[in-house]
Amino acid sequence: MKLVKGYLGHDLQLEGSLSSSDSIRIDGNYVGSINSKCMVIVGALGKVKGQIDAPVIRVDGWVEGNIKASKLVEILENARIMGNISTPVGGLKMRIGSEFVGKFSVNSTDQSTNE
Repeated sequence: MKLVKGYLGHDLQLEGSLSSSDSIRIDGNYVGSINSKCMVIVGALGKVKGQIDAPVIRVDGWVEGNIKASKLVEILENARIMGNISTPVGGLKMRIGSEFVGKFSVNSTDQSTNE
């Protein structure tokens, strides 16, 4: 696994649109969309209000918005998610103690099955 290159510390607040080809970790407050070509981690102190799109998304904090992963969404025990989650088949791990309010959908990565 790659090291996290983008980091928003617990005492920082940021608003906007964030895009990276590397991994991102959010431990502060972020409002806006997040797009990564690697992994997005929302730490236990992290709060995100907006959409997250990445191959792998790990949430241990608070997210209000839709989450879309092309490989895996991992929801840890401290996570509170209000929004829809979209993953491929077998792409959701949810630990006891977490909270999820929204819709969960499984998307096929093979577009030919939708025709």
